Amino acid sequence: MLSIFSLFLSLRGRYTFKGLERYSSRSEKSYRLHFEEEFDFLEFNATLCQSELSEELIIAFDPCYLPKSGKHTPHIGKYWSGCLGQAVKGIEIGGLGVVDIKYNTAFNLESVQTPSPKMLSTQEKTLVDHYAQVILHRAETLCKLSNYLVVDGYFAKKAFIDPIRKQTEIHLISKLRKDANLKYLFTGVQNAGRGRPKQYDGKVNWNQINKNKFQQVHQDNQVIIYEATLWAVGLKHKFKVAYVEFLDKGKPTNRYAIYFSTDLNLDAFTIYKYYKARFQIEFLFRDAKQFTGLTHCQARSENKIHFHTNVSLTAVGIAKIVHYIQKSKTDKNTFSIANIKTSYFNEIMFNLFLDNFQIDPHLIKNKLAIEQFINFGKIAS
Repeated sequence: MLSIFSLFLSLRGRYTFKGLERYSSRSEKSYRLHFEEEFDFLEFNATLCQSELSEELIIAFDPCYLPKSGKHTPHIGKYWSGCLGQAVKGIEIGGLGVVDIKYNTAFNLESVQTPSPKMLSTQEKTLVDHYAQVILHRAETLCKLSNYLVVDGYFAKKAFIDPIRKQTEIHLISKLRKDANLKYLFTGVQNAGRGRPKQYDGKVNWNQINKNKFQQVHQDNQVIIYEATLWAVGLKHKFKVAYVEFLDKGKPTNRYAIYFSTDLNLDAFTIYKYYKARFQIEFLFRDAKQFTGLTHCQARSENKIHFHTNVSLTAVGIAKIVHYIQKSKTDKNTFSIANIKTSYFNEIMFNLFLDNFQIDPHLIKNKLAIEQFINFGKIAS
């Protein structure tokens, strides 16, 4: 596994089994056989994150579309692509990651391939049901890292929220539509006499919120944040809501967003901060696509696809920990995965020269030359 992670940070070109063979001493068949085997990526990454990251962590979950063709590719179908803005043919993985708030960067925990629409129909499940099951099956491990799961506005659905809240200790943070139907909770004196006690105190008008009901908790040149505990009519749940007005250098813009948490004790500024940090998982997908061959797998086995996508995403996380997190603890350091790939590729080439020309790398006069060779081609940062 260590050689594979290192290879994924060194390879140039397509990340196929033949491509892996060209840059290593193992054969194509060895990689085909090894990628079929099981490896507990969730436990591996969770242990790595617990030992190396800060204490303020959140769990992020987001589906990621991957282009794929072939009649025999498992779970191929039409999935939503955010880049293309439409549903297109391919496969989808549900990316489960952890975001370190201190370092503001994301790390992979496990990617799970989404079943095809045909299979979901056969199982009488919806896509949202599947996403909820992904969280439920891994809840015990996730809770060791954080009790907060942050997802985008698509997951603000009763079918996703209810199972997680009822069966786990995980609190959700997400975003609501701008026309969300929420009501103020009644906190006044109840009328004496018969009848049901009054529960609500009117519907929220998001264009003009009642600032007697909302409390301002934060303001800077970019945002004004208000908080209130409200009742969501459609979701049938009480939420802590963060109403955020966006500013342009301190001036109003008439733009706003509504975020919520199932944890009623969480303050609105933290809700906003955690939701902003959620976007780091998108950068994790981007780096894996650009540098570690996330979209290059040509296998038709479900196990091989699972192994390839997880190695690709995990390799990016390992690079961040080794070359950014660990170094940042002692010295400020910028992170460039392009530079890291250049270094690893140069190291492979250098070791090839050492073996063939019988050069001793431990000689003092060779050390400076070795360092120059390893750093050759890096982008200045």
